[in-house]
Amino acid sequence: MNDYRETLDDNNKKLFDYFIKYKSESNTFIETGCHKGIGLTSAINAGYTKLYSCDIFGDRVDYCSNLISEMVDNDKIVKPECVEIYKCSSVQFLTRVLPKIDTDATFWLDAHDEGGGMPLNEELDLIKTLFKNKTSTIIMDDIPSYLSKDQTLDIKNQIKDINPDYKFDFISTAGPDYIMVASTKFS
Repeated sequence: MNDYRETLDDNNKKLFDYFIKYKSESNTFIETGCHKGIGLTSAINAGYTKLYSCDIFGDRVDYCSNLISEMVDNDKIVKPECVEIYKCSSVQFLTRVLPKIDTDATFWLDAHDEGGGMPLNEELDLIKTLFKNKTSTIIMDDIPSYLSKDQTLDIKNQIKDINPDYKFDFISTAGPDYIMVASTKFS
């Protein structure tokens, strides 16, 4: 695991550390927007064994599926029990996947733009209505790129509507307060 961390740039090291720090007890990782697989590979190297992801672009889904397949052939990682990567929007994905998961999870919400809009509000609505565990950690990327300060406050209120015990932290990566973390596990 430490060897993998050392291969990451400083921004992704911070994110990887949060994947470990707020890892779900169930080892379940749910990602919207797989892109080039950094979230999935980080989750596997952090010890998650049940991984669910999606992307609206088939070439990215294929790339990530091949990447994970190559990783599973490597004896240096814990083999995932379940890897499901869907070619669809994050809203379609969460509608399909959330009802079948009945444990806590770590969410990495990273679906945005590139033809798919910014579905964060819809994703959070689905977590509230379809997901049984209301104490799962929710990590959201690219906050200042897509949300104003007022919209960020609205997102916090929407998350508090899922569970009023959520607390927030920000990770500065590509810029200040770039990634928002919502968790009930903050001390």
